Amino acid sequence: MKKVRIKFSPEAEQVYKYLNEQAKFSKIERSILNAVNKKTELIKANFHYGNPIAENLIPAEYKIKYGVTNLFRV
Repeated sequence: MKKVRIKFSPEAEQVYKYLNEQAKFSKIERSILNAVNKKTELIKANFHYGNPIAENLIPAEYKIKYGVTNLFRV
Protein backbone atom coordinates (compact mmCIF):
# COMPACT_ATOMS: atom_id res chain seq x y z
CA MET A 1 0.00 0.00 0.00
CA LYS A 2 1.28 3.45 -0.91
CA LYS A 3 2.06 5.73 2.02
CA VAL A 4 -0.01 8.91 1.91
CA ARG A 5 1.16 12.13 3.55
CA ILE A 6 -1.28 14.96 4.14
CA LYS A 7 0.26 18.40 3.71
CA PHE A 8 -1.75 21.52 4.45
CA SER A 9 -1.16 24.84 2.74
CA PRO A 10 0.33 27.48 5.07
CA GLU A 11 -3.11 29.07 5.42
CA ALA A 12 -4.80 25.75 6.21
CA GLU A 13 -2.00 24.85 8.66
CA GLN A 14 -2.64 28.10 10.53
CA VAL A 15 -6.38 27.37 10.76
CA TYR A 16 -5.71 23.77 11.83
CA LYS A 17 -3.47 24.97 14.67
CA TYR A 18 -6.14 27.46 15.72
CA LEU A 19 -8.78 24.71 15.76
CA ASN A 20 -6.52 22.51 17.90
CA GLU A 21 -6.02 25.34 20.39
CA GLN A 22 -9.69 26.31 20.56
CA ALA A 23 -11.16 22.79 20.55
CA LYS A 24 -10.75 22.60 24.33
CA PHE A 25 -13.04 25.58 24.82
CA SER A 26 -15.47 25.61 21.89
CA LYS A 27 -17.83 22.88 20.75
CA ILE A 28 -17.99 24.37 17.23
CA GLU A 29 -14.21 24.35 16.75
CA ARG A 30 -14.04 20.83 18.21
CA SER A 31 -16.65 19.54 15.75
CA ILE A 32 -14.88 21.19 12.78
CA LEU A 33 -11.54 19.73 13.92
CA ASN A 34 -13.09 16.26 14.25
CA ALA A 35 -14.55 16.54 10.73
CA VAL A 36 -11.16 17.57 9.29
CA ASN A 37 -9.41 14.72 11.10
CA LYS A 38 -11.96 12.18 9.82
CA LYS A 39 -11.54 13.40 6.24
CA THR A 40 -7.74 13.22 6.47
CA GLU A 41 -8.04 9.60 7.62
CA LEU A 42 -10.34 8.83 4.68
CA ILE A 43 -7.83 10.42 2.29
CA LYS A 44 -4.99 8.41 3.83
CA ALA A 45 -6.99 5.21 3.33
CA ASN A 46 -7.92 6.12 -0.27
CA PHE A 47 -5.93 8.93 -1.88
CA HIS A 48 -8.53 9.21 -4.67
CA TYR A 49 -11.27 9.96 -2.13
CA GLY A 50 -13.55 12.77 -3.24
CA ASN A 51 -14.69 14.19 -6.56
CA PRO A 52 -11.98 14.86 -9.13
CA ILE A 53 -11.82 18.40 -10.52
CA ALA A 54 -11.22 18.64 -14.27
CA GLU A 55 -7.75 19.99 -15.03
CA ASN A 56 -9.12 22.97 -16.96
CA LEU A 57 -11.21 23.93 -13.90
CA ILE A 58 -8.28 23.98 -11.46
CA PRO A 59 -7.59 27.65 -10.64
CA ALA A 60 -4.35 28.94 -12.16
CA GLU A 61 -3.46 30.36 -8.74
CA TYR A 62 -3.38 26.82 -7.28
CA LYS A 63 -1.22 25.58 -10.13
CA ILE A 64 1.28 28.40 -9.61
CA LYS A 65 1.21 28.72 -5.82
CA TYR A 66 1.01 25.03 -4.87
CA GLY A 67 2.13 23.19 -8.02
CA VAL A 68 -1.21 21.40 -8.27
CA THR A 69 -1.55 18.96 -11.17
CA ASN A 70 -4.67 17.18 -9.96
CA LEU A 71 -7.32 18.18 -7.44
CA PHE A 72 -10.11 16.42 -5.58
CA ARG A 73 -13.05 18.04 -3.81
CA VAL A 74 -13.79 16.53 -0.40
